[in-house]
Amino acid sequence: MWSVGAILQRPVWSYGVDALVALTADHRLAEVAPKPQTADAQTRVSPPMPMGRNLQISKKDDRHVFVPQPDRGKVAVVDLESLCQVGDFEAGPTPAYLSEDAGMGMLLALSADGRSVTPVDQYGFRRLSTARIGDEPADSIDGANRGREIDYHLYGPTGIRYYRGPKSPPDERGSLKMDVAVSAGDGAAVARSYVAGHDGDVVYAVDSRRGGNGLEVLASARLGSPIRELGTDDTRLYAATDNGLAVLTTDSFTGFADRAIAVIRVIAYRAVLPDGAVRAARLSGMAIGPHRVYLTLDGFPYVVSIAKPRL
Repeated sequence: MWSVGAILQRPVWSYGVDALVALTADHRLAEVAPKPQTADAQTRVSPPMPMGRNLQISKKDDRHVFVPQPDRGKVAVVDLESLCQVGDFEAGPTPAYLSEDAGMGMLLALSADGRSVTPVDQYGFRRLSTARIGDEPADSIDGANRGREIDYHLYGPTGIRYYRGPKSPPDERGSLKMDVAVSAGDGAAVARSYVAGHDGDVVYAVDSRRGGNGLEVLASARLGSPIRELGTDDTRLYAATDNGLAVLTTDSFTGFADRAIAVIRVIAYRAVLPDGAVRAARLSGMAIGPHRVYLTLDGFPYVVSIAKPRL
């Protein structure tokens, strides 16, 4: 467990600076890096700035992070070396949540009301038409990791919607009615995602039906405790519950045997937290690094750092 200098939310791992980058409770950007040869971490924070609900590391220059600013109608570009804003650009109406369509090299900006998506080239050089997504607002968006078309999933309490096409607005290729509170994409299977509902203890693998139209549940795993965060790397799915970090297989190429997502290991992270309110705190985010998984706590300046099990 690291004691850090800020209360962190929605962390991501930056390979460019080998550090955790997160929003703070007082509307700043924080960079948290482990101190060599110690169990502690060094924290730097930016000046206060307007910000939305998450961050997106630039794939073109990993020294930069994009911060949505819905009140300004822009996306800010922040340099991770200085933690200063170095630019901004328009990204459709009230951009509040960002993802990336990596194949197209486009940011995907979900509006604050959850009813529109605007694809925009990183740094704002080209913006495509805003897609209106109907009467059921989305909470989050996840872009595909490869491909040459606009390709993304939208998630919310009313379900999942999958869109793909050569232009914006793209075609809706499928939907599934189910409660979604947390989600994660799959790096290999572009149409697949992993989801869990509000206070639900089951994680589901959802993918396109054969032929590419419609969505279906491929497999699931019951973890016995409410799932608060989901994330993936190249080979594993990570599900942070109230009690532990579950490490599961993704089986991106071979498929799931018996419609079950296999659990490799469950790590009881609560044991390292101090007694009292800290040990009972809800999670405020999870980031997947190259060798470790990082959990942040709602209302407390700590990071739990968990080593990934060996393959």
